[in-house]
Amino acid sequence: MGKGEGYLRKRGKVWYFEFMYKGRRYYERIGAVNKTVAKEIANEIRSQIIRGEYIPQRERSVTFREAAQRYMEWYRAKTGARESTVKTHEYRVNILVEYFGKYQLHSITYFTVEHYKKKRLEDGVSKETVNKELTILKSIYNRAKELGLFSGEIPKIEKFKNTYREEVRYLTKEEAQRLIDACPDWFKPVVIFALNTGLRAGEIFSLKWENVDFENRQIYIEPTYTKTKKVYKIPLNDTAYNLLLELYKNRKPHGYVFTNSRGEPYSVDHKGYRKVFKTACKKAGLKNLRFHDLRHTFASWVAMKSKDIYAVQKLLHHSDLSMTRRYAHLTDDYLREVVNGVNFGKISAK
Repeated sequence: MGKGEGYLRKRGKVWYFEFMYKGRRYYERIGAVNKTVAKEIANEIRSQIIRGEYIPQRERSVTFREAAQRYMEWYRAKTGARESTVKTHEYRVNILVEYFGKYQLHSITYFTVEHYKKKRLEDGVSKETVNKELTILKSIYNRAKELGLFSGEIPKIEKFKNTYREEVRYLTKEEAQRLIDACPDWFKPVVIFALNTGLRAGEIFSLKWENVDFENRQIYIEPTYTKTKKVYKIPLNDTAYNLLLELYKNRKPHGYVFTNSRGEPYSVDHKGYRKVFKTACKKAGLKNLRFHDLRHTFASWVAMKSKDIYAVQKLLHHSDLSMTRRYAHLTDDYLREVVNGVNFGKISAK
């Protein structure tokens, strides 16, 4: 082959092609073919490299699952985060693997990512959560490049914008009752408890009887299951308190408060509740409702009842008031009452 066209070499019965382009060395195995065929294959490889279309052989078999595994090995080694944070990160990686795992890295495109985003929203996941998963998706690709597992272009990954400005989805009392009525008996306590405490799904399903303080009518949420990694002390209203009293009568040896249809605790990722919740929403005629919206519903009811945005912040355990401001508009009627209470001065007609 001519100078600048690469080098074609034979080792035993197998031909190999070596080519330098833009400072990168490509060394590919062609196979046990005759020299004429080897030249044709080498020419095609060179043309694809120049056009930016060639995928090195070692990358063709690298799946997203393999890349994600290598990424998690690196993440565990380098991160100084708490074990609970690592588990949360690993859970999100596993969500990505469930969808992208079978794909080879080079075959995932912008449209594949967009379909993933659409599916996650259909599963009732918030846009904020999807954005966190997309951040990890890009990190997996970046790490794959650093490890030499991937040399192509990372697919375009567009996050949802201004998710904090989204309108809060909350239920009316009538809608909430329809939802409860649509749930199977074993799941109704979960929905009622969520509506009366504002707890996240993970906090509810990980709750144990040892964290219930009947004497002081409150529960404690362990740092492992909280976003701020602090112990939460949650006051119980009459409905939540009486609900726990009833459940306590038939408590199970495993110690978990809420159980599935078989009386067993939910798995670590709590996936079991999503299907039954989605079915109940459909039966109740409630569209685009996520389990997390029960938390929004609780917060909205508190805001409308108390007229106190700081009470909402305290009950939801938001470290930053900016997270709570989404409920501020629900206190507008109260502000009008306050303003009307400061009337002063009179303009006489001429």
